[in-house]
Amino acid sequence: MILPLLLFSSACSSPAPESADAPVEAASPEAGLAAGQAIFIQRCAVCHGPDGKKGLNGAHDLTKSNLNATGRVYMVTNGLGLMPSFKAQLTPAEIDQVVAYSLTLR
Repeated sequence: MILPLLLFSSACSSPAPESADAPVEAASPEAGLAAGQAIFIQRCAVCHGPDGKKGLNGAHDLTKSNLNATGRVYMVTNGLGLMPSFKAQLTPAEIDQVVAYSLTLR
């Protein structure tokens, strides 16, 4: 009889698990930019160059682009002309990360 009581008391004294409504800590902006840079170097630098200025295969100079984040998300997701679509290769979060990084290339 003592063992069930001990198990019950220890279960009751444990901290409550976080609820599904509890806020989830977001990754830091620096971590998102680092992830975006890694994706950019792996997927985009071939044509755009590591600094965004290469212009291979008609790739636009990203340092001079007038596209905002929404336009860039569209371009990375759907592609245009010789630029391929990345919606099958990258998650929406990864697309947001690479776009955020591309906006730093000024």
